[in-house]
Amino acid sequence: MRRMRWMIVGLLACGVMSDARAEKQVDPRLKEFARQKRQQTEELAAKLHLDVPPEAREFFKAAEAGDWTAVSNVFERIRPSPAGTNASVTSPGLNNVLFIPIHETFWTYDEFNRWDGTMMQKFADGILRSIPAGSIYFGGTDPGRFVITAVRDAAKSPDIFVLTQNGLGITSHYTEYLRLMYGGHIWIPSEKDVQQASQQVGEEANNLNYWMSIVGTLTKSIFDNNKDKHEFYVEESYVIPWMYPYLEPHGLIMKLNAQPLPQLDPAIVAKDRQFWSALTKELLADKRFLGNEWGRNTFAKLRSSIGGLYQYRHQTNEAEVVFKQSLELGPTTPEPAFRLAQLYTEAERFDDGAAVLEQLQARMSSNNPYRPLVSKGIAQILEMKQQAAEKQAK
Repeated sequence: MRRMRWMIVGLLACGVMSDARAEKQVDPRLKEFARQKRQQTEELAAKLHLDVPPEAREFFKAAEAGDWTAVSNVFERIRPSPAGTNASVTSPGLNNVLFIPIHETFWTYDEFNRWDGTMMQKFADGILRSIPAGSIYFGGTDPGRFVITAVRDAAKSPDIFVLTQNGLGITSHYTEYLRLMYGGHIWIPSEKDVQQASQQVGEEANNLNYWMSIVGTLTKSIFDNNKDKHEFYVEESYVIPWMYPYLEPHGLIMKLNAQPLPQLDPAIVAKDRQFWSALTKELLADKRFLGNEWGRNTFAKLRSSIGGLYQYRHQTNEAEVVFKQSLELGPTTPEPAFRLAQLYTEAERFDDGAAVLEQLQARMSSNNPYRPLVSKGIAQILEMKQQAAEKQAK
């Protein structure tokens, strides 16, 4: 079943959400967040004896005015080239840590444009109100990082440390940013630590496994050096294997315990089931949720991530229920469908596995970028079915 599993890993690493969005009235918190990020950029520049480039000032002027079109246009001119992970930006003055606040501002604007406002607030409240002050929070997906950062910063509460595991494996600018922001309060990898993590992995920089391995190494270092003083919480982007023995469900997200758990507490599992049953019923009765694909995909992914934890713990029945629940929340979200198909395939329920992906394919639009991946998944399951039949016939 290894090929199916690695297809799912690749899917999770690439992201699974559609690109549909419509410009809307600007949330006042966006302007406040842009003001805070502009001020942060100026403070970072002063601390590092750098000049704030005119492109950065132009960007923040548009953001503070709430002009999404101008924000997007300026960002497209200064964003890193997609040619490589370490490519420079158009302005040499932004090929450094000053680009991080700009990056966070742009993608926060992008998130606010994708969401129904009420659903976004439910998402943010569900996470932020569940995390104690002083905790370290790994935000994985774009909503889990940018929405949570903006809502937290605009309200100036709760007092938690927000990090994204995805940024750790891209450039050294992000870890430098974290050291400047949090270094006096929590342990953050040094530049030497980042270099050693890269050397330890020892693969080419454009390799997906290389990037994921670096992220795993650095998140483990952050965890090991801070777990005695801080609680940890995770909103999963993709599977980081070392975390799974430490994880347990925690509302919308998961808690990363200081020590590995021999098993999941049945009371925690029951609480998780009750929480999501009530939430799913509530969401599916809300027209705002049903009409907002981005919100549906986000909540479906949250639930699917917890299902992955049950699958890791070999709680197959629980995982199956959770993945089906995820598909109720987001019928066109690939991740829960692939995970449920994997669950069935590993149990040699090949027809059930193929049916899950066929149903997903039928719900997808003809131009959905994940259709080829779904077709490939179906073909692989049918090939495994044939191989199993041939083996049994011998």
